[in-house]
Amino acid sequence: MTLKLFIINFLTLIRVIGTIILVPIYNNLGGFAAGILSLICYLTDSIDGILARHFKASTFFGALFDGTADKLFTIVNFIVLYLITPYALIPIIFELLIVLVQFIKYRRNLNIKSNIIGKSKVWILAMSVVATFFISDMNRLTFLPLGIKEMIEKVTTTSLYFYLLLPAIIMEALTLLSYLMEIFTPQNIDILVEDKKEEPIKFTGKNKWENFKSVWLNPEYYLQHKDDSHLKKLTKLSKK
Repeated sequence: MTLKLFIINFLTLIRVIGTIILVPIYNNLGGFAAGILSLICYLTDSIDGILARHFKASTFFGALFDGTADKLFTIVNFIVLYLITPYALIPIIFELLIVLVQFIKYRRNLNIKSNIIGKSKVWILAMSVVATFFISDMNRLTFLPLGIKEMIEKVTTTSLYFYLLLPAIIMEALTLLSYLMEIFTPQNIDILVEDKKEEPIKFTGKNKWENFKSVWLNPEYYLQHKDDSHLKKLTKLSKK
């Protein structure tokens, strides 16, 4: 299981590395290279999730690492795209608002796992980001049929970038709205940590590291508690 967890988290680490090298890649090699890097990194997001479910190796650490890597990579992508078109500022604002809402959910002890809209958003963002990078470097798109290139060139650059980013903007707005609705559903308004009356897994570790592994690196614990509404308690458990 340790090797499987390492492979899964290494794939997530690739997105962190991609976040670090995206700006120099774009500055030195252009939009096409940045688009290829983004495509590879977004693919790792699907692959690590598929492997985690297949091997039943999902953990709270992996989920947190994956979510953080996704957010950082996406925001940096749009920051770079802002150098190409000001429309990229809109999804940046939405992403930051989503982070804020998720933090509020965490503080209120609500589940912060992505819903179906949030998961679908990732692929819409990926397609918008990669397409915008590619179009910004049209001279490298030699593989496109001449007819398609002529159609693209007929559209003004400003309008083209808007149309490419519009699906991402719409999905960002829908994701933010869905998370806000989750906060204000009646069953979530008065949730408190103290409502949790039992703990299925007993931690007998002699030190904090053993307890940390039991909570954050334990696939069994994740499967039992992934839908809980008291995830803030995890940090307290791992310190016992």
